[in-house]
Amino acid sequence: MNEDARDFYEGDDIIEAVGRFKKMMASKQFQYFDVYEIEGIGDFFLDEGKIKMAQEAIDFGLEMHASAISLKIKKAQILLVDGKVEEALEITQFVEKIEDTNSDVYLIKGSALILLGKDEEAIEAYEKSIFYSYEEQDELHYNIGITLGQAGYTQKAIEFLSRAHDLNPKNELVLYELGYYFDKELKSEETINYYNKYLDIDPFNSSVWYNLGITYNRTGEYKKAVEAYDYSIALNDQFEQSYFNKANALTNDNCYEEAIECYKAYLGLDKDNDDAYCYLGECYMNLNRNNEALISYQKAIRLNKNNANAWYGSGLIMWMEGQLTEGQTFIKKAIKLDEENADFWMIYGKINEELGLYEQAESAFEMSTMLEPINSECWVYYAEMQYDLGKLSKAIDILKQACKYISDDSGINYRLTAYLLENKEETSATGYFEKALKADFNGHNDLFNYYPEANQNETIKKLIKKYQSSKL
Repeated sequence: MNEDARDFYEGDDIIEAVGRFKKMMASKQFQYFDVYEIEGIGDFFLDEGKIKMAQEAIDFGLEMHASAISLKIKKAQILLVDGKVEEALEITQFVEKIEDTNSDVYLIKGSALILLGKDEEAIEAYEKSIFYSYEEQDELHYNIGITLGQAGYTQKAIEFLSRAHDLNPKNELVLYELGYYFDKELKSEETINYYNKYLDIDPFNSSVWYNLGITYNRTGEYKKAVEAYDYSIALNDQFEQSYFNKANALTNDNCYEEAIECYKAYLGLDKDNDDAYCYLGECYMNLNRNNEALISYQKAIRLNKNNANAWYGSGLIMWMEGQLTEGQTFIKKAIKLDEENADFWMIYGKINEELGLYEQAESAFEMSTMLEPINSECWVYYAEMQYDLGKLSKAIDILKQACKYISDDSGINYRLTAYLLENKEETSATGYFEKALKADFNGHNDLFNYYPEANQNETIKKLIKKYQSSKL
């Protein structure tokens, strides 16, 4: 409904008109409604989500007021809401020929074009809507930005929302959406900026504090994340996800005791979350409280027998406790539930290796490196097994294969240097040693742990001196 209509018909007037319309539809006895009343009735039904009733009201109105441009625009709006995009566009194109300075028609036209994937034409229509609008400009920019964002045009959404912000820096809705869309683009600095601007105006919005916590957690600012979640919880102590995310941030910051208490608080609100019990188990494991960790993982399994991480965690503890057969059983179950998890296959390989089941171990390690070739730990475990079995050449081949995916990994290169020196391949070894020194000079002592004789190698000593002087 346009502004003039709102001046005449608000509150009780609209309710009365809706009542008369419903009575007329039920009795089939004609009643007269002016254009503003019909618009109000259409808006009323739209607000209630009754699209069919809104359509009937507008169609009825057009029978009485066939030349009413505002009703034609309203019909286009309803068709758009109902997913009849091309029909809506046809009406806007017709109305545009009659009233080429009508802001509303360009707004609806732009939204129809966006849904049809014609973004350039849509932007052109939106710009015309803005040019001819006499309404609040920041609100119009905001509405356009939201429409673009919902259609997946995030950059364009940010552009219009930024213009809305320039027009009215205090518009909280604009600030919130700018934070949201910058977050979608993973532009954390801008996200934090706009969420903080929002909180300067309204510091009592628990959702914004929660969103801010998510961004801080992603940027590794865990203490700030925890502080944001604390504000969120203080404002809404039933905000389950704030407890959960706060616990995650504490875990990321290696504050396992505090994280445990936070996960417990979360589980007090959501007792049936099996994933939370898995995270709780991980915290206990990091504190070497393996019995409590196992209890948590088993609780997760009781809640959800298909939770692969719970089976994996249980198997990990069995392995750490030396109960290899039990560990093998649990990890095997985890793999059955999630065959594409490289960590599951890696630990399954280690357990089978320790059980002397080398063929099974080799297959598991190969699977882990195939699934996640940038995971250096998978390659190292695989190479170590071959080395321990006396298969030095095979261990070298494995680490060379690893270098195709993670050539700058210092740990891989130091170990490969050691194996090559032991295999009397000094020229090749020094090449990999230089790569390792460039990536992490301070780790060069690892070479001597793997192959103590390297300490007597003159080429190795010269390279160490060379890169040591470059660090001074």
